[in-house]
Amino acid sequence: MAAAHMRASGLLRQGLVMRVDRRSFWFLDAVVESRENLAVLGSLDIEVITNRRTHGLEARELAPMLASLCEAGLIEVTREDSDGRARSLPEIESAFAMSQCKPGHYSGFWYGLTSEGGAAWESMTRADWSRYSKGWSDGEEHCLEAGGHELAEEEFARWSSQPSRVLVPGSAVWKVMQPWSATYWKTVPLGFQVRYWAKRGKWDGVAEWIWERRHPVQRPWYEQPEF
Repeated sequence: MAAAHMRASGLLRQGLVMRVDRRSFWFLDAVVESRENLAVLGSLDIEVITNRRTHGLEARELAPMLASLCEAGLIEVTREDSDGRARSLPEIESAFAMSQCKPGHYSGFWYGLTSEGGAAWESMTRADWSRYSKGWSDGEEHCLEAGGHELAEEEFARWSSQPSRVLVPGSAVWKVMQPWSATYWKTVPLGFQVRYWAKRGKWDGVAEWIWERRHPVQRPWYEQPEF
């Protein structure tokens, strides 16, 4: 990854990679944590699905934008259920036509960052991976991961104290991860994980409201570039 970062930074300095402006940055930033289905990009519900403001492009502009990002080596467009890839403008136009994002049923093609695309994004945002965290839940089992031990402890304290969840005493198991796969494209030397069990508690709207204000969401782990 370090080599990709140096290569991308060098190409950017030499002007050999497309100039990333506000519009093209949106497409990189949208897939930092996970890949996205192409159909989402043209959906009327894009802001609800992605929890971010729309890219602002018209439908006819989407395929050319992705094609230019592919040509620059910043993203890749792949089919979910096969080794199929789309690189050229005609291929990406076909990929859009074959993709769907119906509730509970996504299919077709997805796009995500390449190593060079991730490095280019990092060079613009000054990402601090020690402040990045993620997590998942499966019933009563929960897992949190973070790039810094202090942050992992903060996130565990936050989520394990949620009123609607009752932490099972002694269930927390900590693990040091070397290396740590922070995202599908980014691996860092060190990460921390905690797995724990929490049973569903009684819902109390007032208690949840108080909890949310006592435990604010973590501060941003990267900067938004100015264009």
